[in-house]
Parts: sequence; C-alpha cells; structure tokens
Amino acid sequence: MSKSEAAISKNKSLNTQKVLLGCILLTFAIASVYVALNLAEGIIPDEKAHFIFSKVYATTWGIPPDSPETYSQGWYIAHNPFLYHWINGRIINLVQVINPTASDWDLLVVLRLTSVLYSLGTLIFCYFLAKELIRKPWWPLLPVFLLANTLMFTFLSGGVNYDNLVNLLCMAGLYFLVRVFNGKDFITNSLALLVFMCIGCLAKYTVLPLALFSFIAWLVYTLRQRKAIFPLPTLTKGQMALLIILIFLIGGNLAIYGYNLVVYRSVLPSCADLLQPAQCDLSPYHARWEKHGLPQKLSLIGSIQQGYPDPVTYFIDFWIKDMLTKTYGMLGHKTYYPAHIITFYRLFYVGMLLLAARYWRRPSYAIWSAVFIILAYSLVVFVTNYKSELTNGFKHFVLQGRYLFPIIGLVYGLVGYTQSRIKNRTLQMVVLALTLILFFVGGPIKFITRYEGVFSTWFLPR
Repeated sequence: MSKSEAAISKNKSLNTQKVLLGCILLTFAIASVYVALNLAEGIIPDEKAHFIFSKVYATTWGIPPDSPETYSQGWYIAHNPFLYHWINGRIINLVQVINPTASDWDLLVVLRLTSVLYSLGTLIFCYFLAKELIRKPWWPLLPVFLLANTLMFTFLSGGVNYDNLVNLLCMAGLYFLVRVFNGKDFITNSLALLVFMCIGCLAKYTVLPLALFSFIAWLVYTLRQRKAIFPLPTLTKGQMALLIILIFLIGGNLAIYGYNLVVYRSVLPSCADLLQPAQCDLSPYHARWEKHGLPQKLSLIGSIQQGYPDPVTYFIDFWIKDMLTKTYGMLGHKTYYPAHIITFYRLFYVGMLLLAARYWRRPSYAIWSAVFIILAYSLVVFVTNYKSELTNGFKHFVLQGRYLFPIIGLVYGLVGYTQSRIKNRTLQMVVLALTLILFFVGGPIKFITRYEGVFSTWFLPR
C-alpha cells in the first residue's frame, strides 16, 4: 500500500470513529434529555435543595445570605463552594429575561438540560482522556460507551445536581494531567490541569483530594523529568492568560478553604459554627441523626467488639458491592437496584484485574499514575464512608456510587487499555463482546423502555 493510500485509509478510519462517537453521544443525549423532560420532581438526589439554592442565587450577583429556606435543606451558603449554584442563578436570570412568566417547572427543565450539556462535555473529555491512555485506534471509544451506559451517570445527568458540573471539570483536569505525562506542552497542560481542578474545588469540596493526588502525581513526574523540563521557556500570551486565571482561582479557593481552616479548623464549617442551635435543628440531617444516630460515635475497636465489621471485612463483603449497586443502579429519593446483574459487574471487574495482571507489560507513567489516583481517591471515599458508619451504627447512610464519578474516566480508561493489550485476538473479541452486552443490558435504554410497567410513578403522567 502506497503512502497516499495509507493516508486515505487512516482518514476513513478516523471518520468512522468520529461517526461512532457521535452515535454514542447522540444516544446518550436522547436518554438523558428524556429523563430531564419527563422525570417527576423529587427523584434525582438532592435536586430540590439544588434548585432552591439556585433560585436564591438568582436574587443577587454576589453570595446571598443563609435563610430558613436554605438551612432547612441541611446545606449552608456561608463559607461553602458556590460556583454551581451561582452559574445556575445566572441561567435563571437569563431565562427570566427571555420569558418573564417562566414557571418553576420551566426553570427546572432548563437547569436539567444544562446538566445534560455538562455530561456531554464529560463524555467528550472521557474520549480525549482515553486517547491519551490508549494508543491504539478504536479502543478509546470503549470508555465513552461504558460511561454513557452507566445507569447512575445517565440518571444523574437528567437532573439538577452539582455532580454533573464537577464530573466535567474533573474529567477535563485529568485529561490535561495525562497529556503532561505523555510529554505534551508541559506549561500549557500543567496550567490547564490546575485551572480545571481549582474551578472544580469552587463547585464542590470533594474535588480537593482528587486535586491533591493529581498534584502529587504531577510533582513526581516533574521531579523525574526536571532535566528535560527546566529551564522553562518564556510564557506565551495564552499561557500568561491561563496563569492569571489560575492566580484568581487560587485566591478564590483560599478565600473559602484557607479561611475555614484558619477560623473553623476544618475544610468546611459545621452548622454550629454558622447558625444558632434552633436553626440547625431544622436540618433534615439533624432529624436523621436524632432518629438514627448514636449517642456517641463508635470507636474502631468498640465497633468490632459489638459485632460490627472491621474495615477489611466491610470493604470486601459490603462496600464494593454497594458501590457497584449504586453506580449501575440508581440512588436518589427513589431507588432502583438491579441486584440480578450486579454479580456480573463484580465478575467483570475481577476479570479486568486478572487480564491486567496477565497482559500489562511495562505500563507508562501515565497508566501507573491513573492506578495511584484511583486507589488513593477510592480510599478517601471508603474511609469517609466507614467513619460515617461508626457515627450512625452501620445504617449505611451517605453511601453513594456517584461519589466515585470524578475518577470513573480513569477506571474506564484502564478497562479499555487492558482489553486493548490482550494478545489473543479471539479472546480479545470475546471479552469486548461480553463487555458491550453487559453495559448495554445494564444501561439506560432498558430502564427507559421498561418504565411504563416498572417505573411509571417516577415519570410525569402523559
């Protein structure tokens, strides 16, 4: 084959990949828009609270004060990340200018559709991230397909929840991080990484550990490659603009988290730090603690002596299955747990681990960094969950699969990388086929097509 013929063949392949990517995005958009337009209120996790906060932010261009309407939701405005609700407030202002008679339902739908756009951006950055992790054609499409067919991701994308914006920002930040590790424009990609992580921290405090672990991986790489990286060249105008933006964002984060650490000795203040006891009593979380909480938090040793599981047993026997159930099922104010299929997801990930052990040969620094970030961030979520169990007597509150979504792009990227490394062509195609079938059967299409008979109370009447 001549060079021109090879170039034509490569272009055709790229065009076909773009078409398939477009089909995945379109299918996801249809499913998530359907949820956004038809799902009843009170189903998406915390949607009521997010909508209330968004409307409060629409009353001012600054940071509004707390009020009974806000702290009765159990959340607080003062000294907390504000970006998601501030953006929603501006969207509401725009809608009200265009249509002054817009109802609350109209505003809710617009914010839901905005969430769909955030998630479409997340899928696009997932594709870019996968291309950086997987150097073989076609395979970067697999992580995008897996994410688009992750039921909780699609379900959440059709609702008003700050996780949708956070997932986009984290996916983008991780993409630029891996570009650094692949030797691409160190300054620009490093600045972009820091910018997206800092924006993410202004939207939700749970981005902080991801930002820390990403920075650790970046710092180790920089020290290892310092002879090739330094001295740094003169900054371009674009890089200077990114640096200025980053300085402002760091200042914004210090104004929130730095202030909190100095004044409250905590990343976020507690209700008692901000409000009167009578006001804190209005929180639904306080009511839940009154009903289910323990008079005194269990110690690790004391909990084991009382028959509760130790961390290792809890992790193996409960936590892993629960995270899978709440990722490939749906958890909101109503729940759908397809228990019959979760066993297959568990087998799937065990299989990926075995295949990785068999076929990974001298992985790059980017791959090992992805492993480090996944394990470190998962450990933070696990420890947080276990501490909550000690407080509530192992009643399994605040366990959410969506809390792992900031790293799900890396997880799916490694799945695609692992399958692309299988040497036996027949085995590779069998594993790929089983993967596609599992995620399609467990994905949103089946949920939507079955809603008439199983989930009719979740959707608005026709």
